[in-house]
Amino acid sequence: MKKTQQNQPKKVLRIARYKAVFLRPTGVVARCGKSVYICTDFHKKLSRIVCVLGDGEITLTDYLHSVLKQHFEDFGEEINTIHARNQKPIL
Repeated sequence: MKKTQQNQPKKVLRIARYKAVFLRPTGVVARCGKSVYICTDFHKKLSRIVCVLGDGEITLTDYLHSVLKQHFEDFGEEINTIHARNQKPIL
């Protein structure tokens, strides 16, 4: 079997996981959050992802919530370690 054929199941699973993690409604209401400014290029890319891949079922807020949630799950320990290292004693 060719290498590209062997990688197909992995790729299919990664795509399915991506959809399950990032391309679903979260229930977060944008009006309850805060405004965040991002560069125009990122906004265009994010808007296209939400529109095309989300099939009109998710909002930009849903997508960003999912991306950030996953980021904090993946790197929470590292973030906490860096934070602890940077804390200076008060006295």
